[in-house]
Amino acid sequence: MQTRLKLLLLVPVALVALVIYLDWTGDRRSGPLLSDLRTLPIESLGVASGRGNLIGIETRLQPADYQSRERLKLKFATYLAQARDAGLLTDKTIVVLPEHVGTGLFALGEKPEVQQARTLRDAMQWMALSNPWQYLRALSGGNPRDDRRTEAVLLLKAERMAADYQAIFGELAREFGVTLVAGSIVLPEPRLEAGRLRLDDGPLRQVSLTFDPQGRPLAPLQYKQHLGRYERRYSVAPQNYRPTLLPTPAGALAVLLGCDAYRQPVPPGADMLAVPGAPDELAAGCPDGVRPALPHVAVRTLGMPWNLLGSPRRPASTTHSEPVRITNHWLPERP
Repeated sequence: MQTRLKLLLLVPVALVALVIYLDWTGDRRSGPLLSDLRTLPIESLGVASGRGNLIGIETRLQPADYQSRERLKLKFATYLAQARDAGLLTDKTIVVLPEHVGTGLFALGEKPEVQQARTLRDAMQWMALSNPWQYLRALSGGNPRDDRRTEAVLLLKAERMAADYQAIFGELAREFGVTLVAGSIVLPEPRLEAGRLRLDDGPLRQVSLTFDPQGRPLAPLQYKQHLGRYERRYSVAPQNYRPTLLPTPAGALAVLLGCDAYRQPVPPGADMLAVPGAPDELAAGCPDGVRPALPHVAVRTLGMPWNLLGSPRRPASTTHSEPVRITNHWLPERP
C-alpha cells in the first residue's frame, strides 16, 4: 500500500518536472553577451596596380557573435567598412575570412547555456538537453565517428547552419561589392545546386564557399583534405578530391584550407591563393610543408568560441598575445 501511495505521489511530481523541462527547452531567450567590434590594425603590402588585392581578416570570434545572424554579420561588416574607408575595397578585391567561421553557427538561436559554455563538450551537452528529440534522431543516424556528440549536434543543426552561412556571407559580399572567401563550415555531404547550398546523407565534411560581388556562390565547393587531429574525430576528408580554380574579377583564385595549402600543389593556372586556417608556425602546424610561391593571403583562425580547434574538454585559450589585424596584399602587375 505504501509503495502504491509513493508511486501515486511520484507521478504528478514527474509530470510537473517534465512540463518544466519542456518549457525550458522551448525558451531560446539569450542573455546579454558582449562582442568586440573595435577596428583592427591594417597591414598593407605592395602598391596598388589596378589588378586587385587580397584582404585577410584575422579576428577573435566570441560566443556573442553567434547569438544571431545580425550579430555575426555586424562583426565582419565592421571590418569591411573599415577597409572600405581606408580605400582598400574595389570590384577586384578578394576578402578571406577565418576557418570554421561557419561551424560556430550551430549555436545560433540556442539557449544562453550553449553560448556561455566554456568548452565544446559542455556546449554539446547543453545542445543535447535543449534539443532532446532532434538530438536523439541525429545520434541514431549519421556516420558514427569518435565524437558522436559533436557529430549529432552538427547534423541536427545542419540545414539551418547552411542557410545562415549562405545568407550572412552572401549578403556581405553583395553589400560591399567584393569576392568573399567565407572561411569554412562543417556540413553533411554538402553540394551546390542551382545556386543554393544543399545537404545529403553522408559524413560531415569541412568546406569553404566563395561568393562573387553580387553575393552569388561560386562553384564548386572547396574541401579540406588534411584534417586536424580533433577534426578527424567528427568529420571526414573526401577521397580523390582535386581543388578547382574559381573565376574572379582579379583572376583565377585557388582556395586551400589549412595545411592543404602547404602539403599539396596549387592547381595549375592559379593567379592567387586564399588560405583560411593558416598555422601560426609552418614547421609546427604543417610539418614538411612548403610555402606557396604565388601571391597569397594566409588567415589564421585565432580564438574560437568553445575551443572548436582544440580539445573539446578544454576551454578556448584566452591569451591576447596574437595580434588581430586586417592584412592587405596588393596584387603585382602581370609580367
